[in-house]
Amino acid sequence: MLVLLLAASCSNVGSADHSGKSSSEANANVNSQAGSASTNTTGQGEATQATTGVASTTELTNSSTFGNAAEETTSAAVAGETTSGGVSEAGASEGPFVASPETSGGSGSAADTLLAMRYGTHEDYERVVLDLGTGSDAASAVPAWSLMSPSGDGLLRVKLTSVSATRVSDGKFGGALLKDFHVVRGPDEGMFVDIFASKAFTYRVIELQNPARLAVDFKTSGMPLSMPLPAEGGNTVLTEPRPGSRIRSPVTVSGYSRNFEAANTITLADSKGKEIARKTVQSNDWSATWGYFEATLDLPSFSGKGILRVGTQSARDGTFEGVEIPVRGD
Repeated sequence: MLVLLLAASCSNVGSADHSGKSSSEANANVNSQAGSASTNTTGQGEATQATTGVASTTELTNSSTFGNAAEETTSAAVAGETTSGGVSEAGASEGPFVASPETSGGSGSAADTLLAMRYGTHEDYERVVLDLGTGSDAASAVPAWSLMSPSGDGLLRVKLTSVSATRVSDGKFGGALLKDFHVVRGPDEGMFVDIFASKAFTYRVIELQNPARLAVDFKTSGMPLSMPLPAEGGNTVLTEPRPGSRIRSPVTVSGYSRNFEAANTITLADSKGKEIARKTVQSNDWSATWGYFEATLDLPSFSGKGILRVGTQSARDGTFEGVEIPVRGD
């Protein structure tokens, strides 16, 4: 019976080890499932606490992997296999969930690639794991990172200043709390990962070494969101302004996209449908991953309802593809 159980656990990609192995052996099991092409890790993973607390050692069920370090790819929801196993980051102790708007950790620039994103659910929290590497190999240590999570917002952003390449660009989680994620080339340096949640949440972070992984656990706070999520449509995500916002001149419009040739057209129409502002801006990527864009619009006198559109025209039929949100003049 034991032999059969072990054989079944090995056949599940991304599954956790339930055979009662030691922490180092369990870490080796996770290493082999992290989406990394490297197979020469020692398995002697050692957990390091981040400033926001540490993640639970309890194994997770319903795990998925986005990205595969053995393949050059950035397509959506790559290799997203749901298995009967789980994502287990062994060697960590329990830590508190927090609602801090900002925190940071890691050190140096040991990693330059996001190899994969992994996701799993547990009885009372959901976990996202960022697998970090140097080229196609797993990195040994977690590089410097910073995290932003405004109070009451459904957005959590992890910025990795040393990371310049990624093997996954986006994916959908499909959990009760977490919706989806996008990997974005930052406006200054590095990349950031935006994770969207459907409800307000608290979180905790753990750093794991050999191989380098950054895990974030999410737990609902029991409160509704205090603001709408960033709008998503076509190949565009609009982070500012949010739907229903009051705007005044000058208004800053920012987000990220994968529109053809990185072109993004921004228009504002008044309550009668008359276009009162227009600007075209390029994002800083579109072929490798999502590219960041930001533009400032000078508006004429504007009051009442309006429609803000950000996106591009379809190459097939010229129709609009992108985000359309209601706004109000101030």
